Amino acid sequence: MGLFKGLRGKSSNKAPLGFSYTTISAVERLSSDTVKVVLDASFNFTPGQYINVAIPVNGKEERRSYSICSGSGEPLAIAIKEVDNGTVSKWFNREAKAEMQIAVSEPEGNFTKPAEAKNIVAIAAGSGITPIMSISKQIEKEGGTVRLYFGNRSEEDIIFRNEIDTLDKTSLVYFLSREEKEGFEHGRITKQVLIDEFKKDLSLLRADGFFLCGPEQMIVDACDALEMFGVAKDKIHFELFTTPVLLKPEESSETSDFKGTSSVTVVLDSEEETFDLESTKTLLDGALDEGIDAPYSCRGGVCSTCKAKVIEGSASMKINYSLTDQEVAEGFVLTCQAHPTSEKLIFNFDEA
Repeated sequence: MGLFKGLRGKSSNKAPLGFSYTTISAVERLSSDTVKVVLDASFNFTPGQYINVAIPVNGKEERRSYSICSGSGEPLAIAIKEVDNGTVSKWFNREAKAEMQIAVSEPEGNFTKPAEAKNIVAIAAGSGITPIMSISKQIEKEGGTVRLYFGNRSEEDIIFRNEIDTLDKTSLVYFLSREEKEGFEHGRITKQVLIDEFKKDLSLLRADGFFLCGPEQMIVDACDALEMFGVAKDKIHFELFTTPVLLKPEESSETSDFKGTSSVTVVLDSEEETFDLESTKTLLDGALDEGIDAPYSCRGGVCSTCKAKVIEGSASMKINYSLTDQEVAEGFVLTCQAHPTSEKLIFNFDEA
């Protein structure tokens, strides 16, 4: 129990558990509301993954997940778009400078290209291009091809424009929703727009994979269009930046009559702590309430930062947007969504 006791009231100059400090090498302005932040970090990553950052803002630690935009072999970099009322995105866009230190986690995430996928179709809008950029660079190195549909409000809002245009193996269709310009399609990327695009070239439907990242409505429309053409669901990969309201989550098929208090043991960094937890509370909330510095980021079932493995007993997730069926079958849960469904429960963050 020493680890957890020691972490309670930890010094502000110590990185949270699961994070380490790294130096910002450069901050590059990509558009009026988006910056690229290059980090002096030597993490290995798979294109399409993200990192979590922990930033102290106004005396409170804020955690966010940001996709990596680098290609393999390039310095690790993330792109951050400033959003309305976005505490951390505002800090990165207005305050972050080279030589500053920030706490970051190791790369994680499942929005990655299967090894056998050589030719893909990518559909992105706004900052959703960030992980797509990383994946496209990987495809370029492997000699594959990318068909990219990329939506933005205006030409000025297009980030990574120069880099995208230099990718020889990527064919592009740009969409602008708020201005009409020669060389650009006008409007948003909708279901009907994609149906029309695929009808122009039905060979696109034989792609090895379809990668979608952007606003939830665009992802819903893209999935509907692809499924209408009979594209297998396991070929469709998408990444969400916010907790969705339209997409139907993967819900647990398990039912449990368990109500009351569970004796819960959490394993983290080879240490254990046991506490009582009501079935109405999530495993993550219980751990945090005990002062355990458990890993988390979105708390909405979207990222997999809080993933842990159930070793004994059972737990049921309310929603799941990120774990694969295989991971669920192996006993992994998103602790921000999992509730105890047995009198005794042991879950292990170290095995995640």
